[in-house]
Amino acid sequence: MKRFLTFLFAISAFVSVHAQQDWANYGRYEKDNIEIKKLPQDQRKVVFMGNSITDNWYSRRKQFFKDNGYIGRGISGQTTYQMVLRFYEDVINLKPQAVVINGGTNDIALNNHPYVEDRTFQNICTMAQLAKQNKIKVILTSITPCEKYVWRPEVTDAIEKIQSLNARIKEYAKKNKFQYVDYYSTMVEVDENGKVTGRMRPGISDKKNDGTDEGCHPNHAGYEIMEPLVQAAIKKVGVK
Repeated sequence: MKRFLTFLFAISAFVSVHAQQDWANYGRYEKDNIEIKKLPQDQRKVVFMGNSITDNWYSRRKQFFKDNGYIGRGISGQTTYQMVLRFYEDVINLKPQAVVINGGTNDIALNNHPYVEDRTFQNICTMAQLAKQNKIKVILTSITPCEKYVWRPEVTDAIEKIQSLNARIKEYAKKNKFQYVDYYSTMVEVDENGKVTGRMRPGISDKKNDGTDEGCHPNHAGYEIMEPLVQAAIKKVGVK
């Protein structure tokens, strides 16, 4: 507990230093959060916290969220360091029954700092524990497959890093009796010999300008794979 409180104190200090720059992008959902708080509980049952995977999901498939009382709180490009800073504003203060946490791929992509697996993992654990302490059911998810980040071609070991972090998240969820959604296994390519390549399956990601698969961000077909998986986990934590 002492270590956890020390961590929160450090986070608070970081927030105050970066408040003017709004590094965590509190402003993205600030006005919307005011309106969300006014909604009845059945219209804000679950908050999805994440990066562009969640951001695109919420913007492209609004009916899925609206019909089920889900709220999207993804911000494209964000790392877990930014997500943990805005977790109170964009999750806890909305008082959902459950939260779905998906993050880490932008950390691996070196979006705004060097990648240190332990720190990214700790950020995910911190969000989970904050939710638990506020009586919000926790659903952790795997990072979706990605072989290469088109915006970060210098990252050449994304497959190995994603697999390693996913394994830790899965084990942490099991140890703490949190639900874990394994998007990775259903979305990863498997070759003719049954070997997992680490790439996203053909046809389920956005396209690059040249018409080939981008390989990191799910398209509508990708989200159609993810939706029943996450809904099964939401049902298991008792949210109807």
